[in-house]
Amino acid sequence: MNVLLQPSPIAGTLHVPASKSLSHRALICSGLGQGVSTIEHLGDSKDIQATLSCLKNLGTKITVDPKTNLVSLQGCKPQNLTDPVTLDAYESGSTLRFFIPIVAAGQELVTFKGQPSLLARPLGVYETLFHNQNLRFDQSPEQLIFQGPLTGGSYALEGHISSQFISGMLLAAPLLGGIDLEVIGDYQSRSYVDLTVDMMRQFGIIVEEVNDHHYHIAGDQYYQSRHVQVESDWSQAAFFLVLGMLKQSLTLTGLKQDSLQGDRVIFDFVQQAGGLLNWNEDKLEVSPHQMHNFTFDLADCPDLGPILCTLAAFVPGKNRLIHTARLRYKESDRVAAMEEELRKWGVEISSDEDSITIIGKDSYVSNELVTIDSHNDHRIVMAMAVFALCANQPCVIKNAQAVNKSYPTFFADLQSLGVELKEV
Repeated sequence: MNVLLQPSPIAGTLHVPASKSLSHRALICSGLGQGVSTIEHLGDSKDIQATLSCLKNLGTKITVDPKTNLVSLQGCKPQNLTDPVTLDAYESGSTLRFFIPIVAAGQELVTFKGQPSLLARPLGVYETLFHNQNLRFDQSPEQLIFQGPLTGGSYALEGHISSQFISGMLLAAPLLGGIDLEVIGDYQSRSYVDLTVDMMRQFGIIVEEVNDHHYHIAGDQYYQSRHVQVESDWSQAAFFLVLGMLKQSLTLTGLKQDSLQGDRVIFDFVQQAGGLLNWNEDKLEVSPHQMHNFTFDLADCPDLGPILCTLAAFVPGKNRLIHTARLRYKESDRVAAMEEELRKWGVEISSDEDSITIIGKDSYVSNELVTIDSHNDHRIVMAMAVFALCANQPCVIKNAQAVNKSYPTFFADLQSLGVELKEV
């Protein structure tokens, strides 16, 4: 799907979709629980469908009320599997990394399928862990094959690689009979682990934080049935907060002011860059105001990288993003992708191993229709759509269906705000 965006005024109110991060965690805790759990306001994207699919293949019974969209889950016990199982994570890194230790609590052979871009992503943390226990773990471009059972006990994981490995081990802990988990070194993206711990506690698991880098989960614990409501996604709100700051005022609803989501920091970033933000009860209003140069640290919020590149391009002067190394190992190399696409507009952008520098300016003009490559990455599509709307120039985004991974209604939501666009 190729989408043509036209220069458009924007206005209105948008309800931000459910948090993808919290939807994954709510599904897993529900799907492993005793009894029937219910989830309200669950996210709907390819990544969430991947987690639903894995739970179903493991034996979770899932029903959806067609009138209320309330999702009910009768939990399963992966540690008791009696036959080999094949799971498909599609393109979802969270699904893959969360489920590996969960399914490895049992002793059956497990085969994970997925898109080549997913299966190429680093899994060395788990590979080392499995090999240390003399367990099979074979990763190839076509599939991942491994076999448990992992044991409970003490684990140590590097904190700078990906928080998904830490969350995966914590989620699996009740199935493994309890664990002690030490996070070694620089602990990045801790906020995502905080989401995991909070969700586990909501489902009855006692997670003891011995210190800032040490978790203890005792044995003989089981996920309990609960009802949860998934809050809206600050990661997705980021695109509209930047759009409202750079172009015209917008109002967003559904966001939680005291959210544990790490990407809530976009509120602070937009304010620091000069946007005007105001809470009116449960509504968040964003408006253009006065631009300020910035240096933002992405160690705990790497997913904000692409949209912050767009923001930096329109703030005149030198702007920097630091601790950006992990952006190179997402659905695409997001540093290289944003460099390639922003340069098509004439943006002055450069990068090194762990930072991005952008010399922003007020406006951008192209004498030709700019064609953007999605790089098959949902966040590149959305960030570049915001850029085109702020540049007030026509733009074509190729393979824009990549947004289905996390935000399938993104273009419909833009249209609801007055954006003129069509499939070409």
